[in-house]
Amino acid sequence: RMKTKNLSIKELAAVIGVSTDTIRRAVRKGEIPATRVKTALRFDLHQVLTCMRRNAEAKFGARSASAPGGSAGLAQDDPPPSGKTRGLG
Repeated sequence: RMKTKNLSIKELAAVIGVSTDTIRRAVRKGEIPATRVKTALRFDLHQVLTCMRRNAEAKFGARSASAPGGSAGLAQDDPPPSGKTRGLG
């Protein structure tokens, strides 16, 4: 098996299309695995993607789990449109 490169917060954020703050928040919440190397956090991309997929499946169901950077379930709580339109006169 090939050894995978451990990514920095900045590199991981760029790969999956989120901010570095989002990565830090996910680590604090225990949503993605990280390894601390001295004062820096490092990430195995395969492990992170596996955890993201599992988290999405647990939260939204297997059918909604999408690739990283997708919007699986982000608008789930939005109310349906009421169908009313604004009058012109």
